[in-house]
Amino acid sequence: MISQRKTGISHWILIAKGTFVKEILIQKRYTGWLIQSLIQPIIFMVLFTQMGAGFGIGVTDSGFDFTSFLILGSVLVMLLSQMLWGSGNALRSEQYRGTLESTLMTPTKMSAMLTGYSFVDVVQSIYLIFMGLFLGVFVFGFQIQITDPVALIIALGTTMYGVMGFGFMFASVTLLMKQSGPLINIMQPILYILCGIFFPLTALPPAVQAFSMLIPLTQGFLAVQNVLLVGAGLNTIIPLILGALTGGTILALFGIVMLRRTIEHARRRGIIGAF
Repeated sequence: MISQRKTGISHWILIAKGTFVKEILIQKRYTGWLIQSLIQPIIFMVLFTQMGAGFGIGVTDSGFDFTSFLILGSVLVMLLSQMLWGSGNALRSEQYRGTLESTLMTPTKMSAMLTGYSFVDVVQSIYLIFMGLFLGVFVFGFQIQITDPVALIIALGTTMYGVMGFGFMFASVTLLMKQSGPLINIMQPILYILCGIFFPLTALPPAVQAFSMLIPLTQGFLAVQNVLLVGAGLNTIIPLILGALTGGTILALFGIVMLRRTIEHARRRGIIGAF
């Protein structure tokens, strides 16, 4: 049990760490998720590789090989899906387990708990990225141009950071509507379009392109695309990284404020225990 005297950053880290360890142990117990993680990258690689080969588009206007562009897009889809459905659906998972009400009665920081869920998503996303790139390169002929591995790590980390704010917001939706799944299902394809995952942003109208660049995920995805498909170095993608970090931080802070206000509202209305 967490002591009432533990406060500040040590308390926050303890909660995040405990949540992370708990979720890892639960997922080890239910092997169906592990089997899905092993098979999912293969399905996505086959689907998008054959799509690119079937249309035979070749090189896009942005200078990317279209099949490689689609393979990278499938990797980013897995990353986005994993993080949205993990941390974004975290409080619903706590409700199913019957632990949400008791958790909110303790000095637990919800932001710390959701960060613990996010780190589980990061671990799983790293696996999906590795498997996706491995299969893409060695099985499906993904053409990568990595000249700066550090730039790739930073670009991927920044992209994952940009998703965390959505997780906090979807957690707020769970407290009010009890189901964040329908909203996630709506948001995912919208983000696919706005962030240029399956086609270059230049295909969008200029006004939509300008709006898309305000989304931290868009800048993170562009950084990953430039490192992997063009061979860009860290100096080239710094503006994109800074933009993604700034936008991701604003989104995360907004999500935390939204979550706190929603928890206060749910406590006043007595709807926390409603299933």
